[in-house]
Amino acid sequence: MNQSQKASRSFWLTILVFTFIVNLTMLRLTYLRLIEIGANLPRATWSGMLVICFGIILICVWLVFSIIRFDTLPFNISSRLSPLQFDNLWWRALGIALFVAILFLIPYIKFTFDIGQEVKKPVRDPVLILYLYYWMCWWVLLLAMWTLRVAFRTTWQIGFASALILLGVAYEILIRFNLVTSYPFSMGWSEGSRYYYASLYFSKWIYGESFPLSTLHPTRYLLQSIPFLIPDLGLAAHRFWQFLLWIGLTAAASIAIAKRAFSTQERYAQWLAAGWLFLFLLRVGVYYHLEVMVIIPLLFVSAKHPWRSLIAVIVASIWAGISRVNWFPMPAMIATAIYLLETPFIQSVNSNIKPFKELLSYLSQPALWAVTGLLSALLAQVAYVLLSGNSENADAFTSSFTSDLLWYRLWPNENHALGIVPAILIVSGPLILTIIIAARQWKSLHLIRWIGLISMMLALFAGSLVVSTKIGGGGDLHNMDTYAVLIGIVAAYFIGGQVRLDDQREGPKFQVEADDSHLQVRSWPVLTIAVVIPILFLIPLLYPYPKYDENLNQRAYQRLIQTIHDVGKNGPILFINERQLVALRDVNVPLVYDYEVVTLMEMAMSGKQAYLDRFYNDLSNHRFAGIVATKQNTGIKEAGAFFEENNVWNSRVSPYILCYYTPVLTLEPEGNRIEFYTPATELQSCP
Repeated sequence: MNQSQKASRSFWLTILVFTFIVNLTMLRLTYLRLIEIGANLPRATWSGMLVICFGIILICVWLVFSIIRFDTLPFNISSRLSPLQFDNLWWRALGIALFVAILFLIPYIKFTFDIGQEVKKPVRDPVLILYLYYWMCWWVLLLAMWTLRVAFRTTWQIGFASALILLGVAYEILIRFNLVTSYPFSMGWSEGSRYYYASLYFSKWIYGESFPLSTLHPTRYLLQSIPFLIPDLGLAAHRFWQFLLWIGLTAAASIAIAKRAFSTQERYAQWLAAGWLFLFLLRVGVYYHLEVMVIIPLLFVSAKHPWRSLIAVIVASIWAGISRVNWFPMPAMIATAIYLLETPFIQSVNSNIKPFKELLSYLSQPALWAVTGLLSALLAQVAYVLLSGNSENADAFTSSFTSDLLWYRLWPNENHALGIVPAILIVSGPLILTIIIAARQWKSLHLIRWIGLISMMLALFAGSLVVSTKIGGGGDLHNMDTYAVLIGIVAAYFIGGQVRLDDQREGPKFQVEADDSHLQVRSWPVLTIAVVIPILFLIPLLYPYPKYDENLNQRAYQRLIQTIHDVGKNGPILFINERQLVALRDVNVPLVYDYEVVTLMEMAMSGKQAYLDRFYNDLSNHRFAGIVATKQNTGIKEAGAFFEENNVWNSRVSPYILCYYTPVLTLEPEGNRIEFYTPATELQSCP
């Protein structure tokens, strides 16, 4: 059996196993649901689904047995379909047309029948309809495989990978574009804050005076500040720019990895890999401003160009220094990974040279990158603290080191149904399996190369888990970003076959050339699982473009603007929330720089008492004529999603606002509840 036949055999076995699991799951869930609703099984229409699933399960078992026993399917699909001459241009056009139809069909059915939504007085059982929808999605995906196999005249494996990756990319873009709306208020508790912090780079122009820059995610807000160069852009334009940043920089990083890890002779594989990495990075949640530190080393680091490489590491590390503290070592680590993957450990034929000196010589370049990179990041942060106007607030940059760690969030909980550890192991599982398979040929690479690669990945995995437990985190995987980036690069090199081998011959050591010099690991069962995972997460996330009650939202917006202008005549207005209204000049009042919701919450969670005491003092002195915030309450929870964060705010912030100020206006636009507070007139005992 040749390599192509082995790949086809393992691919079809994997597809049959997936089909078996899909139908077994459908059988079990449908049966349990029918029992739950008290259906009469012999007479229920849905019992037919049980029979269909059971029949398909038997067929899958028979086909798997036949392939394992006889190394072939009982029938040859390609030979049976060959008389249809799929190479014909019309068939190829039909394949493309059907794929486009499938692209629209999957979300169309979900939206039309409100799949996964709460339906009032449903005609049919919504749970059974949900099961049926996802069961049908699997068969539609297999049909999509056939359409692209015909359209691209390629193998079943490539057709399957192409179909799922293209669908995934389209749906990922759709999901993120749904956030580009003209909704006039913050979408989520901190969305409006991002545009405000971006505006601070042009504070002299926008507000008439200079204000300190953000202490959190400065490079993110630097990228988001670009639209402020165009006067009078509205909130929708800024949302669209952020959408472009997510898509553009993630795509650029994905393409950079794929082009570096795959041969130029495999253009199609390059683009498939780039598409999958695009989905992987966005599903993990690697923020766009961090992708800059991925792109620079991939474009410029090379052992053959030491000075260029050193400059690239320094530049990327400077960006890291004003981005996130856990990314400080990342540019050097990415450069080191590239070096270990591309540079063989060549032992000298001169027996007088000691192995230790050879080791030092081999590691000298990565060591230089590590030292200069980390120093560059640290110096960049110090420079940013001084130049950003935050020299008197330097401790705000260390807030993450004094926040509580909530270890239970690593496992399934109300904040994350899967939990951080299971979720990241699922999402990165194919990459882990690829590296494990590669490690079975561990003698192909010098031990120091394996130690370097694996130790970096383990260190980043452990460090990312710790960051994920910090209060305020654990709701998604974005704090696993450093680990995800590095394992994505390493696994891509093995899959792309660009890992340079060490020569293993006895006697004199030499550097082998061309086709014999690389290690490639391509397991079709692993690759099949890899392309299935993103679509499993994306289809449930599909939702139609949001439609808002424009009249309701505009009335709330106008009332808030009018109240702000009226009360603003009496003194300063503090925007704890909705500060984008000031940044985008929707209101004509002076900016009160202090106590924006993101910074205030960060200071409360990290216990920065001096900052909080200043806040309490300003409230007690009625420094502000009015405050714009969400509804405040003092309830303390014992459980629930993010209840610790709720309790921090409700114990360290809300009681003081409610004590010294009184809500005089409550607005309830769709998906929001905004209150306007003015100084309390009645004296009371405050905390």
